[in-house]
Amino acid sequence: MEMIEIKMIEYFIAKKHILERKRQSLIAILGVAIGVTVLTVSIGIANGLDKNMVDSILSISSHIAITKDGDAIEDYRELQSEIEGVKGVKGAVPQISTQGILKYNGIFGSYVSGVQINGIDFDDAKTAMNLNKKIIKGTMDITKPTEFLIGKELFDQLGANIGDKITLVSADNREMHLTIAGVFQSGYYQYDTSMIIVPLRAVQILSYTGDTSTSIEVFLDNVYDAEKIAPIIREKTGLKTRTWGDQNKNLLAALSLEKTVMILVFSLIVVIAGFVVWVILNMMVKEKVRDIGIMRSMGFSSSNIMKIFMLEGMFLGSLGIAVGLSVAGSILWYVKDNAISQITSIYYLTKIPVEITTKEVLVIVGANILIIFLSSIFPAYKAAKLEVVEALKYD
Repeated sequence: MEMIEIKMIEYFIAKKHILERKRQSLIAILGVAIGVTVLTVSIGIANGLDKNMVDSILSISSHIAITKDGDAIEDYRELQSEIEGVKGVKGAVPQISTQGILKYNGIFGSYVSGVQINGIDFDDAKTAMNLNKKIIKGTMDITKPTEFLIGKELFDQLGANIGDKITLVSADNREMHLTIAGVFQSGYYQYDTSMIIVPLRAVQILSYTGDTSTSIEVFLDNVYDAEKIAPIIREKTGLKTRTWGDQNKNLLAALSLEKTVMILVFSLIVVIAGFVVWVILNMMVKEKVRDIGIMRSMGFSSSNIMKIFMLEGMFLGSLGIAVGLSVAGSILWYVKDNAISQITSIYYLTKIPVEITTKEVLVIVGANILIIFLSSIFPAYKAAKLEVVEALKYD
């Protein structure tokens, strides 16, 4: 019973010290709150931008690309059926990818530009890559091999209309006249400014490759299963496979490095907040030397004194963490549901993406609690080591 009473007294003394020094307490709480807010918001937005980048790249690009060491694939339909039988594969799309020159005469005059030509079967594309969901104008229900799809940004640069005709020139100077049937928007600027999607048969005719494909583009139910499924497909087909991670290795490494540096920089704010708590608790210890002496003379042990100041530090830290998480949650909710034009116009976004997991929040909270604990333990230990005589001599 006596032990419970002492613990309650420790709690009330710690609370009293905090309320007596409202200004210092508020500074400590704000310091921790700012650190938690900045770290949580930065991780949430960084995760969202990374995920948006990956989703944009993979909106049209395959999860696994299958090639035959630079040779044309003649039995691509048989291989397509085999690949689609692998568990986890959503669909496979035979493709011929090449470079060409697009020529157009429109309201802005003559337009000539290099483009990436992707020749695919549109029915396969609907099933495997949901291309129909990316059409913003016109249609992808192609009835003629001379109809094609064009990226939104390229379409706007041309000043074209659905149904307009363009001339496509291949790398070996063969020409083909095509009609714009639809406009797609992948969300990835490079695709939308320089890519056109043409029926596979038309590209086979343009490039004189016959009934072949240069690759088979595989799309998965879960993009992160690519490393696991690629070896299965390689063993089944005997062809070379490259995952989306292999194809974008430099970009993914750059994103990872950028995020790591950002977290390290913003973590310094959390460390500074811990230092603020340490300074304030040190001040409290100096101001409460007489009170510590009285408590020691009344029977409080060194551990009781230490617990009082540890409780003060943990109270301040916990309040700061709670305030920081609340503010961070409000900021992330706002930027997720409200477009900020200055940012979205620069980064080709309609809204700022936000992505943060419960695990990441728990890591942030845990790291802050550890820093606050370490910041509190030294002033608390200093207070606990004060002897009765030493403390009362200041009276």
